[in-house]
Amino acid sequence: MEPSSVSLSLLLEFLWMGSGSIFCLIWSFSNLIQNRNASGFVWSFTLFSTGLWLLTGAFMFTGFYIYIPSIALVHIPFVFLSSTLLYLYLEFLFLEKPIIVKVYHFIPAITSILFLIPFYTSSDPKRLELLNQSGNSEYASIIVGLNFGIKISILVSVGLFLLKEWIPNVRLSIFFSKKAIYSLIFILLIWTDLLLGSIGFTFQIPFFRKLSAYLLPVLMYFYYFTRELWTPFVVDVRESIQKNKYEKSKLVSLQLETIDQRLYELMREKVYCDEDLNLSKLAEMAEVKSGQLSEYFHKRYGFGFYQYINQYRIDEAKRLLLESEERSILSIADSVGFNSKSTFNRVFLEAVGSTPSDFRKQSKSN
Repeated sequence: MEPSSVSLSLLLEFLWMGSGSIFCLIWSFSNLIQNRNASGFVWSFTLFSTGLWLLTGAFMFTGFYIYIPSIALVHIPFVFLSSTLLYLYLEFLFLEKPIIVKVYHFIPAITSILFLIPFYTSSDPKRLELLNQSGNSEYASIIVGLNFGIKISILVSVGLFLLKEWIPNVRLSIFFSKKAIYSLIFILLIWTDLLLGSIGFTFQIPFFRKLSAYLLPVLMYFYYFTRELWTPFVVDVRESIQKNKYEKSKLVSLQLETIDQRLYELMREKVYCDEDLNLSKLAEMAEVKSGQLSEYFHKRYGFGFYQYINQYRIDEAKRLLLESEERSILSIADSVGFNSKSTFNRVFLEAVGSTPSDFRKQSKSN
């Protein structure tokens, strides 16, 4: 491809996918700075992998890879690893399980690196020859298989979680609530994207492969601007899973009273102000198993860990809003355990019926 032969449509395609790539990479680093914990790292790594995937797609589908052939397959090990970690992230999100990365989680990524060694030890002309063969040689078929494999690995990771946790435990009515509409659109777009890409690689249909690649930036932009609306849906699904699992309680009254006392003491110490506090950490403090503590919340209060903790955080925030008028809303949000102002405003509005700033103004006027 000569520089003079680059068409406007190819340039626009490159810019579209490139913009999605830059967006994901910036979002990845920003999230990692704000959330320096296991879940923050996993989500940042997923965003980083998606950014690399879009970047290589921008070069491959526009033909610009001929200028930098070494960039063509760089995303593959990252996406394999992120698809493995995605299952752990879903468990954290919907089951409140701690994210513990084991050595075997790296096996798909390491295997893909071994397969890619011949490609990266070749010269640029040889790499271009392999990329242009599109399955007409044994090694070119392996490259196609790796690209196909990353899509399948994501489908398998998400599919296993849905089969194991969602389908048996989540009430169908949740998906038809107002809270779920944006989340359903996002989920459908993800599956459409992965399905199109899988069909494109299986039957070698370039149109489907391109369509899948061009849909990916739409997914990322859509999720970014609706992620606050996704949170209530996640809470509802989490509640449904946990409630269904703990209908047959194994806790006895003595255990409930013991947990009551331990939690009362912990809340007096204001452990809820720790923004990294999760179910597992609180269970360890209360000297019970995380499953028992989750069951305790549903049996005792009818809701889960986050709703319990947020009650204390909001009460503390109300006190600080009234007693420390010179403090900013963001400072108060940070001090009571919320890692973003938008989340604090949303939770405060749901609990109190007004935003933190309106609450402070109304209290002054009264």
